[in-house]
Amino acid sequence: MHSPLAAFPGSEQIAAFAVKCLAVAGGFLAGYVIGGMGAWALDKWAFAKKSPDVLKKTISFLCGVALALLIAFIVFGDGSGSGWLGGGGGPDGPGNNSNNPDSGQKPDSNAPKPVDPNVQPKIDMQKTPELHADDPKVRITFLGGDAVQGDRFYLIDDDAIPKSFVELKALVQKRKETASGPLTLIVLYPTDPKQRIDPSSINVTQVTSWAEGLGIDVLKRGKK
Repeated sequence: MHSPLAAFPGSEQIAAFAVKCLAVAGGFLAGYVIGGMGAWALDKWAFAKKSPDVLKKTISFLCGVALALLIAFIVFGDGSGSGWLGGGGGPDGPGNNSNNPDSGQKPDSNAPKPVDPNVQPKIDMQKTPELHADDPKVRITFLGGDAVQGDRFYLIDDDAIPKSFVELKALVQKRKETASGPLTLIVLYPTDPKQRIDPSSINVTQVTSWAEGLGIDVLKRGKK
């Protein structure tokens, strides 16, 4: 809850307001002078100095008001919704978030997005040991090309959200600790050539080397 004192403007806000008021007053004065000069020229060349003084004063006054309004719109209507003192405490100001609890928070543009579910990874099982359905295992799909999101090169099992190497290690380590037997890591690649990665890439070898160092069997793609 904000303190009631927060509603009162500070010296800087009052000074800013005073400067804006002076700008408006200066605009009126400049407009009045310019309008007077225009009225004088109009009277001299169009009316042969026969127009009444009240007309010339009216023109000057209207020009002053018009220019003052223009300047007021510029200095006060800055689009910040900060109120008459620019303090940010008005209903639309940055100091009031009652209508938007998430104001000031920008969406995370780096948050991972799900990979196209139509992309089915495959594995060449030739020359690799056979796994039973109940054997502890984790499937890692290594992404490349336009499937990569930042430093997220890996899909784990059926999770469509790509993971980074740090996230992968945490998940695989937890799976190993809870497995009922020796864990096997299965290496997979997307079927789409535009999303495939070179098997000799560091993003592949760092995972397989790390897993083997933990005693995890790595089931790599067989060679024909």
